[in-house]
Amino acid sequence: MNQAALPDIILLFDVNGIIDKTTREWSEYSRVGTCYLPQVVYDEIQFLCDRASEPELERPAREFIRFHPESNWQLTGARATHPSLAPAQGQAQSKKARLNLAVVQCAYGLAQEMTNKLVVLVSNTQPLLQQIQALAVNNLCGITTTALLQWSRTSARPPAVTQQIQAIIGTGGFDVPQRGRATRTTPETSKPHQQPHHEELNQPEH
Repeated sequence: MNQAALPDIILLFDVNGIIDKTTREWSEYSRVGTCYLPQVVYDEIQFLCDRASEPELERPAREFIRFHPESNWQLTGARATHPSLAPAQGQAQSKKARLNLAVVQCAYGLAQEMTNKLVVLVSNTQPLLQQIQALAVNNLCGITTTALLQWSRTSARPPAVTQQIQAIIGTGGFDVPQRGRATRTTPETSKPHQQPHHEELNQPEH
């Protein structure tokens, strides 16, 4: 495989891709790619700092908020819709479901905006990873934190990443279907918004 043909890696994280690790692991992730965080995920981590129902969530949340300002991790508000990501009509969504949907839409939007890079969503939620796979976008895939940590420490790519790179090279380049509507991302922004937006995601569960 021609190394010159390999795409740059963009790592995008959901909440559980963050809170089960520490500063040491978060720092190691940058070895394999540029780290991005959906704005909604950053807002949720801020929310967990003071309102976590379990202390084991509050501690890593606070640690990440301390880590972020000097980390060079980027915040993004990218978002794109897709027919397969539409919530069922007439059904109230839980906070977790709304957050998961926002993360997948962010990953899809980022892949559309960064068409010359491979976007890798890092999550330990299997249904979410399955949604990413079902989108069948060849510059987008998903892996777990365990797979990412091994990748950062051994330089051995996870199978899902290798498969997407081979698909990109095999088809002669990127093929990002424009089936959604992506909003502008702000990759240069590394500091959080001053006013986190919890309102939509933090509605009471039904």
